[in-house]
Amino acid sequence: MRINFLALAFLLLWVASAGCSSTKSSSSESSSDKSPVIVEINGSPERQAAFERFLKSRLSDFAGQSMQSQAESDQQRSRLLDEFIRRQLVVQEAVKKNIEPTDDEIRRALEEQHKQTNAQGADQSQATLESGERRVEIFNDLLTLKFYQTEILKGVTVAPQEIEAYYKQNSERYQGKNSFLVREIRVMDEAQARKLYGQALAKPQDFAVLAKENSEAPTALNGGLIRYEAQQLPQVLEQAITPLKVGSISKVVRSNYGFHIFKLEQRAEPLPLDKVRKEIEDKLLSEKNQALIDEFNRRLLADAKVNIHRDRLGFNYVGSL
Repeated sequence: MRINFLALAFLLLWVASAGCSSTKSSSSESSSDKSPVIVEINGSPERQAAFERFLKSRLSDFAGQSMQSQAESDQQRSRLLDEFIRRQLVVQEAVKKNIEPTDDEIRRALEEQHKQTNAQGADQSQATLESGERRVEIFNDLLTLKFYQTEILKGVTVAPQEIEAYYKQNSERYQGKNSFLVREIRVMDEAQARKLYGQALAKPQDFAVLAKENSEAPTALNGGLIRYEAQQLPQVLEQAITPLKVGSISKVVRSNYGFHIFKLEQRAEPLPLDKVRKEIEDKLLSEKNQALIDEFNRRLLADAKVNIHRDRLGFNYVGSL
């Protein structure tokens, strides 16, 4: 399972919900932890209690697990064990580089989480938020992210040429034709059309009702709502729609299909590069970061010695390691 860089960044804010007390050790093993060793990673033992702590952080302590079947539970725990092992491999590399998060970095993560928790009205017990277990997980996740930022992603940029190429390659999305979202009333009788036109001008907010009750077009059931692209309509109809402002109503227009009245609901126009440059840059940078992290994790795992003690897990391991 890949470790998603952006998901991890947001996760750091989510799991960082403990009281701020610096944890100066990234090791998941404690001298007081006597739980079984469930996996050895490059000779370093990882105990069941450490994995259960990791599970809590990922499942947010209150995720409902009681509705899961045994097979679903095994799959979930196996997937998270794989993630735990990958995370611990990165932690080992960070320790070798003497990388560790600062108190200020932890504090900022905590402050941001506090803001998000208040904004979302999350209902979590204070006892859970202040647990020592959680602080270790905060430390390890921040350690992982900091390692990626300083060792793997340092200097990654997106060139202007890459942005321009992406913009051209996705011309349908950014440079598509003009389109109009309109409501249409179409009838075959001119006198009726002019009567409806007067009613529409008097109460433009009731245009959809007029269309539903009077239009003879197939769109009547939807209040006359339909989207047309530029040059899709007969010229006489497009000329009636093009000059309209959003919310305004056209005069009665005659075509081979009858008499039409349009109300412009929305106008979509091509997006120039300057308006979407930052959006494209962020997207390409995220993709580059993810690709570098995926490749690094692939190589790290390929060179690692991982021994999973399946008989000590307490579940049927069906993971990929």
